[in-house]
Amino acid sequence: MKSFLLVKVKPQAEKLMEVFKGMPEVRETHLITGKFDILLTLDTADHNNIDPRRDVAHTVLSKIRALPGVTDTRTIVPIDSKTGPTPPVTRPTAKGFVFIDCASGKTEKLMTAVLAVPEVHATHMLFGKTDLLAEVEVEKSFVNPPANHISSIVQSAISKLPGVRDTDTIVPIESYVK
Repeated sequence: MKSFLLVKVKPQAEKLMEVFKGMPEVRETHLITGKFDILLTLDTADHNNIDPRRDVAHTVLSKIRALPGVTDTRTIVPIDSKTGPTPPVTRPTAKGFVFIDCASGKTEKLMTAVLAVPEVHATHMLFGKTDLLAEVEVEKSFVNPPANHISSIVQSAISKLPGVRDTDTIVPIESYVK
């Protein structure tokens, strides 16, 4: 089961990034800025068929929150996920995460419409204040740096879709993907 975890840590987050990289449940580790310091993508086994969120909760509570230096977490477990085709990687890429607030009744249509944007590789329907999470991937380039490229995709394509009320974009400073 794929889920996401925002982690706030005491100074020296880079040391905890190394710890997270060694955890089998952590698929991706992203150093970010803002209210949280690290964004993790978790891939937990689905041992609990009645409620697979229990496996996510176990990982977060017993392994991640127990680490010295972790001060806060926010767990994001998608209700539904859709993935698009993954083009072959020929150059290094950078990832961004776009949280999308949708107009009432538009979430399912927007999930499909956002996934149609070529740089969007997955969309996830969420519980809470934000309705969707889009995973965006762009080529790394000095001419068009990833943060600028992702920002232009959000401004020119995603935010203009009918039913998008607001977006919040995270572009990691550094990423590690297993």
